[in-house]
Amino acid sequence: MNNKLKLILGPLLAFIIGYILYASGQTILLSKAAGVLILMAYWWITEAINIYITSLLPVILFPLLGVLGIESVAPQYMKDVIFLYIGGFVLTFAIERWDLHKRISLKILLNAGTSPTKLLFGFSIATYFISMWLNNTSTTLMMLPVALAIINQLHGGDAEKRSGMATAILLAISFASSIGGTASLVGTLPNMVMKKFYDENFPAETALNFSNWMMVALPMSLVLLVCMFYVLKILFLKNSDHIVPDINYCKDEYRKLGKTTFEERVIMIVFSIAIILWFTLDDKEFGNTTIRGWRSILIDNNIIPNDKFVNESYVAIFMAAILLFFPSKNKKGTAIVTWEEMKRIPIGIIFLFGGGFALSEGVKVSGLNDWIGNSLVSVQYLPLWLMIFILCLITTLFSEFASNTATVILFMTIMTPVIQQAGLPPLLILFPVTIAASYSFMLPAGTPPNTIVFGTER
Repeated sequence: MNNKLKLILGPLLAFIIGYILYASGQTILLSKAAGVLILMAYWWITEAINIYITSLLPVILFPLLGVLGIESVAPQYMKDVIFLYIGGFVLTFAIERWDLHKRISLKILLNAGTSPTKLLFGFSIATYFISMWLNNTSTTLMMLPVALAIINQLHGGDAEKRSGMATAILLAISFASSIGGTASLVGTLPNMVMKKFYDENFPAETALNFSNWMMVALPMSLVLLVCMFYVLKILFLKNSDHIVPDINYCKDEYRKLGKTTFEERVIMIVFSIAIILWFTLDDKEFGNTTIRGWRSILIDNNIIPNDKFVNESYVAIFMAAILLFFPSKNKKGTAIVTWEEMKRIPIGIIFLFGGGFALSEGVKVSGLNDWIGNSLVSVQYLPLWLMIFILCLITTLFSEFASNTATVILFMTIMTPVIQQAGLPPLLILFPVTIAASYSFMLPAGTPPNTIVFGTER
């Protein structure tokens, strides 16, 4: 479809649906909010204009249409979860600047072995592990140079078998980065979006935190990683025993890194502390025994008034600040992470986050969420497993064509009022839908890692 036509169809569709709602007896405020929701959904899915620019529509349209004032919309673009995202990027920049990612990935590959199967396993594990903590796209870009260097040095066997091995390695990097991103709360953006929606809309439900996310997501993602490995092995590594990967590149690159630097040690310590603080933030119950989390201890000792004062986002930005202030030993006069690295934070993602939260707020204030909930409340009569399956299937299909973060935002905005009205278990629905959005493996455009790997033309 012509891009100009997409641009025109968005507002036209928004106006028609808004008018139909108003003509059917809904309030003018609800109808306006519905129009904005339809316009954003259409432009996000079709990408008629850049998805990050579309994310600015609430701050432009809600005040103009009388849905939300600018003082109510603007704070939605700087929620605390955005600092979790920023803190994660600072850790990524630190790891990239001091080549810690290269040391970790090369070490895993060298220990994995040199046979085609072992090498595929090594790339799968290395990518998966790094992507648990860092942005999926960054992980793919980190692993790709090493993979291409080894692929270019393959010898033995025929050209078709070598091509098959190259395909297996590249697909392993692409798929494992998406799978690893779902294993931890900080692994990918949709996870953070889901947590914020859940925390704000279901405060009385079981708390969603770093540790209970990993208790569920880690085993599940490992099972999927193993399945991915065997599928790629069966499809692309048949009769590949004669292929001899040249692992000397990895040895040479690892040798060039030299001994672990002062900065790398600091980053590893800071990163380890961050993980420990995330895991121990809340109370843990083991049978009749409760182990107090450090947040509860701070509250008990009147250091902070309540649990709203510190959370996962606070830990991320606090640890990031240490790296921004901590002086480098090998590059005098600079910190471990400098402002030059900070300039690389993609501002568009912040707009995407904020646009989703602002849209959700407008939907609530206008009463549109109640209307959506009442209109779709009949879904409660479906078997729960069937409802989850259908939602996951739709989410996966949507995210093959649209941004997975935008897809999650739209589904959270629509499904949250339905869950509230129908009294459905929110975690059992929102968690699998969020995970499904990251598993867009069918098309090159499904995820940024898919696109990057496809762009190698290997």
